[in-house]
Amino acid sequence: MPPNPALETIVASLRNHVQEGTLSARAVQVATSELAEHGNKYDAVLFPALPSDFHWSVPALDAPESLAEALLWKMGKWKVYKSFVAHYSSTSTTPKNTDAVFHAFAKHLRDRDKPIYDQHALRALWAVDTHLTPEQAGICRKLLVKKSGAWKPIASGTNTSAGYKLYVDRITELRKGGASLNALDKLLMPLGQALKRNTANVSEFVKLAGLEGHEGN
Repeated sequence: MPPNPALETIVASLRNHVQEGTLSARAVQVATSELAEHGNKYDAVLFPALPSDFHWSVPALDAPESLAEALLWKMGKWKVYKSFVAHYSSTSTTPKNTDAVFHAFAKHLRDRDKPIYDQHALRALWAVDTHLTPEQAGICRKLLVKKSGAWKPIASGTNTSAGYKLYVDRITELRKGGASLNALDKLLMPLGQALKRNTANVSEFVKLAGLEGHEGN
């Protein structure tokens, strides 16, 4: 794919802020706005704001009891929904290799200091976090990249739990600059989407993000 100078500039600026310890709320807001100007905006229609401090009741799950549950049943997602409810109810902090994204979201609903997590957020973190160790970068690569070098359709593999822990640990550090978890989520999701859309493979990603020698194995 042809280079994307605007995206390269945004990533370079964020990497500099992370390196210098200046990833403030203002820096995150500026980067989010710049992304939006170039067509990479957080989709607030697809993902409307969640209610704050909401008490989520745990359903009986014997059968659908609301229109939302009936729709999930019709879509064939009843087992997925039951698994999600189990994540919400459980005290475990370790996801299975197949459902880290739902696990993370359930934990976020219980505790808003826990981040929402998905492949796009992890890809963005990989691009901008200058403090990732080679081992951590390697976890990102194994979760996100096929052996061929192309992007996986979803994050997958035996490093799923390690990837989630890595993300939680690093976001905790990045928040020390003053940016809220919500603001970081609204930056990292569209940034990760843009990185996937504008790079055909990991080699192009490494070049765009300036990660030569730091991309992990």
